[in-house]
Amino acid sequence: MLIYVIDDEKAVLAHTEKMIKSCFPDDEVVPFLKSREMLAAFTERPADIVYLDIEMPGLSGIELARTLHDVKENVNIIFVTGYEQYAYEAFNVYASDYMKKPCSPEKIMASVKKLRYPISTAKALYIRTFGNFDVFYNGTPLHFRSEVDKQLLAYLVDREGALVSRAEMAGILYEDDYSRTKQVQLTRAAARLTETLNEAGVKDFFFSDNGSYHVDVTQCDCDLLEWKKGNPDVKFAGEYMEQYSFGELRKSEFS
Repeated sequence: MLIYVIDDEKAVLAHTEKMIKSCFPDDEVVPFLKSREMLAAFTERPADIVYLDIEMPGLSGIELARTLHDVKENVNIIFVTGYEQYAYEAFNVYASDYMKKPCSPEKIMASVKKLRYPISTAKALYIRTFGNFDVFYNGTPLHFRSEVDKQLLAYLVDREGALVSRAEMAGILYEDDYSRTKQVQLTRAAARLTETLNEAGVKDFFFSDNGSYHVDVTQCDCDLLEWKKGNPDVKFAGEYMEQYSFGELRKSEFS
């Protein structure tokens, strides 16, 4: 969950941010002092919940709320203010709640129970391994510059985040050819994969360092991982990463 919080008073902002983080230690909380800065960030990366001060220089909290709704209609707005006279205006911009300063964990948890729009727990990055291996970001298939790049990523997903050495990866991609030429090709494949993911907006997922590779599987949803957790909605129908020979090695696990 991504949470933005704004207040033009630095001390108040720090306190509100601290209270929110105490309630949501595993979520990302981003503070802002200026309306324009929040709006720019929200346009690039919309939040699930926004805690807004009302009386601010430039765009007021009410005006900012209207603009945020134009960017993302189902954003949850919670006003945090020292004044009561704006309550009517606040609910006219579809605020979920209106709380008086100072914030407290009790007030924050109470406000979350009033959210107008449910928070989706689905991650933007989805990886399918049952059947053919494919990668989707926000529902759109990811297109790779080379089939080698895609196979590199597939093997790392198959290893479920474990470190894979360059020699092992060369063995998978180039049939145990670890010559200087293949090492250069592997380095280029990793660089292309990084570019492909970055251009799609996928951050902090694929890592290439210290002579090894790995992926952070906590950053994606994946049918393989859900099946291993026992999710009854994920069924194995006899096929796993069908375009890659290493996929055959794991099929017995899914029987």
